[in-house]
Amino acid sequence: MTRIVEWVQNYSMVFLLMTVITSVTAKKEYRKYIRLFVEIILVITLVNPLLSAAGKSEDLFEKISFDSFWQNLEGLQMDREKMDFLNEDYYIAYYENAIEEDVKLLADHSGYGVMDVTVSLNDAFQVETMELKVAKRDVETVVVGTIEEQPESKEIAELKKKIAAYYQMDTDRISILD
Repeated sequence: MTRIVEWVQNYSMVFLLMTVITSVTAKKEYRKYIRLFVEIILVITLVNPLLSAAGKSEDLFEKISFDSFWQNLEGLQMDREKMDFLNEDYYIAYYENAIEEDVKLLADHSGYGVMDVTVSLNDAFQVETMELKVAKRDVETVVVGTIEEQPESKEIAELKKKIAAYYQMDTDRISILD
């Protein structure tokens, strides 16, 4: 009779622990995985007395390493936080703005003032395209008549190479208008 009471107590404690773990998960997407794990643990806990009666006397809690369980739970939480971070378009826009400011500094060090800059990133946070409108500082340009497309100046080509080298991308994905 005491074995049955001990078995009910053990099962109740495991059931309560697994219920807490299931309720702690924040996102619905992960609940099905946690629920599967909980169900497996509960089935093993239920079957353990039958295995003991059949000659296997190892304790269930010796088989389950709580350290690895908690480490896996922490890893799951870190993966969830990483997925939440990558799913937010806000972070892509924030990173694009940071790159735009950085490109303005690179152009400024090359003697150009940036009037407009547009950067677009892909899902892997890599620069897809970059468009700049720059003007040489301390130079006034007077245009009489119409402006036709002129070949790229050597200074603009150097600026383009500098930006491409800094961001490790091809120069053909960078467009600079002066």
